[in-house]
Amino acid sequence: MLDMKVLDYRISSDSRQVIVNKVRRNESGEITISEDKDGTKKESVALVGYYGNLSKALVGIQRDYVLSNGKTIQTIEDYKNELETITTTLENKLDLREGF
Repeated sequence: MLDMKVLDYRISSDSRQVIVNKVRRNESGEITISEDKDGTKKESVALVGYYGNLSKALVGIQRDYVLSNGKTIQTIEDYKNELETITTTLENKLDLREGF
């Protein structure tokens, strides 16, 4: 079972799929905490997607990061830079080497 955190992304799994969620932040930039009916507090998250394996989940994270990180991308160079930023972060956090 996967239970990883990379930046604002939460990667988990069950026996059939890899699930990627993204934490929600308030206006101050703090992670929003929600409470369920039993009084358990946990991070408030939004679903990014369900994926068949970790490699596909990482591509989903890259896509979400580039399209929704709040920066305006006006050129291919801007897109490339943002994609390199998240790819490098994923490689460093997950200690990935060649093949990513």
